[in-house]
Amino acid sequence: MLLDTANIEAFALGCAILSAGGGGDTAIGLVMARHAIAESGPVEIVDPDALDPETLIMPCGLIGSPTVAQERVWNGQEGAQLVRAVEGCTHSSVRAMMCYEIAGVNGLLPVMWASRLGKPLLDADGMGRAFPEMQQQAMHLAGIAASPVVLTDGRDNVIVVNAAGNLDAERIARSCTATFGGTCAGALYPMTARSAAAATIRGSVSRALRIGEMMRTRHGGWPAALADETAGRVLIEGRVTEIQRRTGAGFSHGHAVVDGAGASAGRRLRLELQNEVLVALEDGEVLVTVPDIIAVLTLAEGRPVGTERLHYGQRVGVVVIPGPGVWRTEEGLRVVGPRSFGYDVDYVRGATGDGN
Repeated sequence: MLLDTANIEAFALGCAILSAGGGGDTAIGLVMARHAIAESGPVEIVDPDALDPETLIMPCGLIGSPTVAQERVWNGQEGAQLVRAVEGCTHSSVRAMMCYEIAGVNGLLPVMWASRLGKPLLDADGMGRAFPEMQQQAMHLAGIAASPVVLTDGRDNVIVVNAAGNLDAERIARSCTATFGGTCAGALYPMTARSAAAATIRGSVSRALRIGEMMRTRHGGWPAALADETAGRVLIEGRVTEIQRRTGAGFSHGHAVVDGAGASAGRRLRLELQNEVLVALEDGEVLVTVPDIIAVLTLAEGRPVGTERLHYGQRVGVVVIPGPGVWRTEEGLRVVGPRSFGYDVDYVRGATGDGN
């Protein structure tokens, strides 16, 4: 399978849908990925099992504030600088790249870098959706070290973090991004293809592409179509009647209220936001929580709406997509369940699909 100029827009759409409203706006990333492919060629998508087991894989993407990243134009050389630094730390050659997060712009920047470097991209990622912190990766659950974490601004300024543990790596790297203006390119969890085969969320690139291609062929009824494609469920269709946000400690918090219309008339859904949409409630009852994916789509165009672009009066549909199975385990819920985000509720599964 290849990512090329014919399907990169569909892939970007799938990444935006899987982001649960986070992960950064795909618009700039899409332009840069398309330009890189046009100049340097398409990107081969490979399964971990197709590679030599000792092949070094470099997960990579944006680290820092997605809001700041919306105002930044990447020069395309960040990937090469990350590769050089990772190879210097590991004394091994990077043979393939991977999105550490399949969501939002983090699904697209590795495509741009892979194209520029002529390297394949793994059909896998570490999250299967968007999460805000480095330890919220399937590789963390598998016992793989995030370090060395490599950060660069793309202007030959590179920071390498060797941390005692993955929580320390998150804390230190998050502080380092401030020296780069709040956002930078990063590589983390370097591993062999053998490790990637067991420790990642596999098939996530092809899943995003499949979802995006299906949504692009539709001419209405997008929430129902998305639910059908993903074994998910439509929670409500209606209008945004309330939105509140506040920003602190590098994260955006708030809530949105959707009043139902049409078949959903008389209902009211509240969405709890922390960079992503994490919890949906109706009449005080929790309908669904993270790690399931709560996607908000415009009813007019079927486009996914990020949490920072939700506004009063929008006509939207809200769909729950099953999250990856690794996050529904007891260990996974300790890392990414609702309590890990400060909500005093247990995980509530919103759809019956397997999420993989």
